[in-house]
Amino acid sequence: MYCEENFKRMSSFYVNEVHLITMLLPYMERKIHEDCEIYTVLQNSLDKIIKLLLSKLNLKEELKEKIKSIDWNAKTMNDYKNLEKQINNSSKKYIIINGNEKYVREINKMLNKYKKNHKDADLVLINCYDIIEFNKNIGSILENTDKILNTSGEHEIEEIFPEYVREVKKKA
Repeated sequence: MYCEENFKRMSSFYVNEVHLITMLLPYMERKIHEDCEIYTVLQNSLDKIIKLLLSKLNLKEELKEKIKSIDWNAKTMNDYKNLEKQINNSSKKYIIINGNEKYVREINKMLNKYKKNHKDADLVLINCYDIIEFNKNIGSILENTDKILNTSGEHEIEEIFPEYVREVKKKA
């Protein structure tokens, strides 16, 4: 685990994009009510899925609009520079990252570098993984994770993956 002051890494696993958004919505709702800022770095656009799900959910219009105002469009590595400018202050930022393994890894490298140069930045990275694509690499993902985010909220790794924690302790 990485646990640093003002820098937390969470992982979330989903079976499809609808499941991903359904899982993220309650967490985002709490963070929006706490006046936290939420950003996305997505390899594939989730804008249509967000709009579809929000049209079917019984949420206050104000909350729906705040969720819609988050940029749910796909981003290239070059778009990262714009994100870096947006997050360049000391308020707490939640950054949802989703894509294939290489994409997630590269964005994390960039954000790690950013954090080293901006010690005051308060960042929470939420790395979202398609469980089918990443199932074989789950151990390496968990090694770089502080917490797990699922439909019921934030959890310690051992709450969700007790076997993984036991295996790590055996190796130590």
